[in-house]
Amino acid sequence: MIYDVIVVGAGPSGATAARECAELGLSVLMIDKEEFPRDKPCGGGVTLRAANLLPFDLSPVVERATSGVHLSIKQTHGVTRLAPHDIVYMTQRRHLDQFLAEKAVRSGVVFKEKTSLQHIERQATQISVHTANEIFRGRTLVGADGANGKTARLTGIKLDIKQQVALEGNVSLPEGIPTQWEHVMGLDIGSIRGGYGWLFPKQDHLNVGIGGWQYDGPSLKKRLRSLATYYGFDPSAMWGVRGHHLPVRNPHSPLASGNVLLVGDAAGLIDPMTDEGIHSSFWSGKMAAKHIERYIAGHTPNLDAYQDQLELELGFELDISRKLQDIFHLMPGFFMRIEAKSELFWHLICRIMRGEQTYAGVMRNHTSLATIVDFISDTVRVAPPLQRMAGLRDPAPPERFFVRSRRQSEATEA
Repeated sequence: MIYDVIVVGAGPSGATAARECAELGLSVLMIDKEEFPRDKPCGGGVTLRAANLLPFDLSPVVERATSGVHLSIKQTHGVTRLAPHDIVYMTQRRHLDQFLAEKAVRSGVVFKEKTSLQHIERQATQISVHTANEIFRGRTLVGADGANGKTARLTGIKLDIKQQVALEGNVSLPEGIPTQWEHVMGLDIGSIRGGYGWLFPKQDHLNVGIGGWQYDGPSLKKRLRSLATYYGFDPSAMWGVRGHHLPVRNPHSPLASGNVLLVGDAAGLIDPMTDEGIHSSFWSGKMAAKHIERYIAGHTPNLDAYQDQLELELGFELDISRKLQDIFHLMPGFFMRIEAKSELFWHLICRIMRGEQTYAGVMRNHTSLATIVDFISDTVRVAPPLQRMAGLRDPAPPERFFVRSRRQSEATEA
């Protein structure tokens, strides 16, 4: 059988792409090297912005809804901000991913577990996917195999990404979740460059982690112990401690080639400012299905339109996020004080996390702010002293200096 679509990887992006394609009437095969349910290193926070992209309710796998954030700077000066509505759903990835895969199967997707990708053969109109025991053929291929996946490399798509790393562990609480964490997550800024520390409350335990630029990887164990101590827990009692990569795509890195495209973490679509990737996974999976359906129907000669739309919409959002990350880590204490005291700024953050506002929308509505963000970010990326202050090493140069790019101007006006 020749499938319309073969999806490699059954995480949030792969399961979303597979389900959306099946619902458009396409024949879909989804493979994954693991047996489900399987766990995956991840904090498991799903913003309302991400959840709202799905046509179904995530409540069956939501262990706790949070509507507040305990903010701290370098593990000091903690303050709790509360929102009138939920902003992040807390899940565990083994449950979330199983739920999404089941939704895909119910939509008609053929799902093969414990099926590891070995080799790919590409023809003009067909893809042959070789696994340990079988060969599958399809008209299109979706690479959704995460940060360490093989699809991009085996299909010749040369990703341009910067790696971030994270380390997380869990704290069991036999007496239940402490009252202060029942609907509040913790975010600690300034203890690591390029990222942050977190505490996410689950149903019967807490997930504590810290992540930042890859060069800080050797120090993560020490930093995680310090963070757990700050939150009042014995670091030696943590279990399930593990690390993982967070691939952050550089602008214009290729995402499609002929009848192959990449989604989610396999495409490096992590939000640089928040290190959150589930929203991008859902978004890219949905857009992948839209463009694959057009390709299969003969309306387009390849899948390049997927990358074009991603650059204009999600890519533009992530580019603004990257600039905000540059500025934030240049002076994290300043921003944290504003967030702790300014109701306007706090409500704006909540609106972004709920999907009621976007980075692009803020820049469009405040053109003077957009100009300042462009200027400071560009300056950070070309001035070595500011690079060091912001924790940047070998940063990608700005596309332009003091002049807004045509691509960004067009996206802002759209």
